[in-house]
Amino acid sequence: MAKRSKAKQDIVDAARRMPPLYHKLPDEDFEYKKARTLWWLVKQNAILKYIWDIIKQSGAVKYDPSVGKWQGVDFESEDDDD
Repeated sequence: MAKRSKAKQDIVDAARRMPPLYHKLPDEDFEYKKARTLWWLVKQNAILKYIWDIIKQSGAVKYDPSVGKWQGVDFESEDDDD
């Protein structure tokens, strides 16, 4: 078996502790926003850290130290007149 990175192993470990939850709610069409499994997973620190690290390393976001905020590299403010 291939060795997992610590971050990936942390995600697997978090998922192993997931309680019984619906992924698709009974009698409803599937929607990611309603999946209880995903709700639970994104509340886990290991999952959030892993997602953030991927986004940050991808270059899709940038940090502005002058204001202490992050934003998407393609973000266009609706207040460009200011």
